[in-house]
Amino acid sequence: MKRLTHKYATALMLLGTVAGIGLTAGTTTASAKAKTPTAAQIAAARKKIAANEKKVDSAIDKIDISNLSNLNSIYTYGPIATQTVQPYNMYQTYKLKSPLTLTNEFRHKTVTLPKGSVVTGLNDGKGNFQNIDNTTLSIKNQKKVFKKLGNWHRSFAMSKNNGGAMQKYTRSTAFSKNTLASLPQLSVKTAKAQYDTAASSLPFISVTADSQLAYHKTGQTFSATSYAKIKKFKRTHSTITYYLNKPVSGVTTRKIKVGKSYQYKLSLKLGHVFQSRDSYNGDAGAYNLTVNNGKQAFFLPLDNVAESYISSINGNEYVSDNDKKVSTAFVEGLY
Repeated sequence: MKRLTHKYATALMLLGTVAGIGLTAGTTTASAKAKTPTAAQIAAARKKIAANEKKVDSAIDKIDISNLSNLNSIYTYGPIATQTVQPYNMYQTYKLKSPLTLTNEFRHKTVTLPKGSVVTGLNDGKGNFQNIDNTTLSIKNQKKVFKKLGNWHRSFAMSKNNGGAMQKYTRSTAFSKNTLASLPQLSVKTAKAQYDTAASSLPFISVTADSQLAYHKTGQTFSATSYAKIKKFKRTHSTITYYLNKPVSGVTTRKIKVGKSYQYKLSLKLGHVFQSRDSYNGDAGAYNLTVNNGKQAFFLPLDNVAESYISSINGNEYVSDNDKKVSTAFVEGLY
């Protein structure tokens, strides 16, 4: 019996749309038995799926890789007919104008980041942090936060009116460009990536505010397991290249000689968009973007604005006229 791979299962599930056949992977009904697809129909369905995948990859590949973090932007709350994209996301960068006191969800312990700290976090639109991402803090600030608050992905300001998100961080560094963290959290792509929520368990990399490339051994290990200083970097429209002062466990690098010493190079480039599936029933799930580092692959789970854009191209999910218009303008604005 043929093993039901993800691509084969997807082809079968879409046959109802592509070839007018009432069949879904993993189910057998009287109707399905009466309308068993022919080899030619399966081939036609696969061909259409492959063509749509190429269209999606071609569209996403045009994005400036420095804008990668914006693909995690989400819609505002409200009626679908009038949805717009939220003006702030988790990867925007700020420099603290004054000390900021943080806590975890239990609010039993606190820690204070000093004035001048560079952070990423979600702005409430009034210059206050709703939360900040601990994995992008400088290594010094990370150690302080994790020692005091424990292993948390995000911290929360003790004061709602904290004024922490008033001053954008405008320097162009290995960490940030145009006030946006240029590299979001990227999970290591393994066979588990075909399932939804895989990023919560797989190792991942991040770039810190003090320009360290950090590796985290699991999706729930938020302090850096190992890290190396980014000595220099290069950005083009399609590629980010980092040169590290030492190798990082879990990250593929190429050793190159620079003067009398060595640096360790990795280059990141956008790759294939793939759809994960529910590990329980195999239903189609969220979209993810592959980010290649030579033979090593990472991936970024995409949020609802990017999902609307992709679905409007491949046509396998309903997208409202408003969401199609809004998502297209937003994503193509990242080119």
